[in-house]
Amino acid sequence: MKFLVSKDIHSNPNFILLLGFYALMLLLYLIGDLFYLSHFFGSSVEEVLFTLKGNPDEYVEALSLMSLLEHLHISLFLAVFALFSIMAIVLRMRLEHNHKGFIISLSMASLLLSFLSLLATYFLAEFFVYGFFYLSLLWHFSGAYALVIILLQVWFKKS
Repeated sequence: MKFLVSKDIHSNPNFILLLGFYALMLLLYLIGDLFYLSHFFGSSVEEVLFTLKGNPDEYVEALSLMSLLEHLHISLFLAVFALFSIMAIVLRMRLEHNHKGFIISLSMASLLLSFLSLLATYFLAEFFVYGFFYLSLLWHFSGAYALVIILLQVWFKKS
């Protein structure tokens, strides 16, 4: 288990393989989560609003509070677990301190604010939907960016 606390990830070829495939699976999770979000809420701001608030003209019912809370509970747990795993690996990468801090801060803050924006859209005002929509994209893309850096350093940078 000593290799798990080592700063030099390239010292163990099995660890390189494990980290690489774990990062690849997390990348697939982020892509799949975007597809899930677009299916559940919609792929545009207007569709997200229709899902949350409903549309009486088209006979679309509003999302129930129970369904929203169920989605928040499951998605928040999975997203925090995935981003925490990604950022734990980023901390082991050979990157500048400011670059690591920027990636971690951007992804975690946008994750938190996207879920708060979703709740604010449901309970307060419709304009918070823009925060939910774009911040959700931002935390997915910042997580994917971190995973691409991890894959490049693990599989292609042999130093």
